[in-house]
Amino acid sequence: VYAYIDNIIIANKNIEEYLKYIEIVLNIFDKVYIYISIEKSFIAYLSIRLLSYIVNSEGVAKIDDRIAIFKKFKFPNTFKTLEQYLSIAR
Repeated sequence: VYAYIDNIIIANKNIEEYLKYIEIVLNIFDKVYIYISIEKSFIAYLSIRLLSYIVNSEGVAKIDDRIAIFKKFKFPNTFKTLEQYLSIAR
């Protein structure tokens, strides 16, 4: 079980343990009157992308795809390429 600000990630290699952890977390929430939004919940996904990480049964892996884009990008030498660079950086 991983927690980050308002995100809780429950990952496991088998579905039985995964469901057990969900039940434990939901029971804890119930005891302290914490409610979750079902509309914003992802349950039983094989893999999810959260911020710049991929979470799956293998664990948590960092994704450096945005960094790779900047490494390949040449330094802007015209106004047009500067605009393109800034649009990627947003």
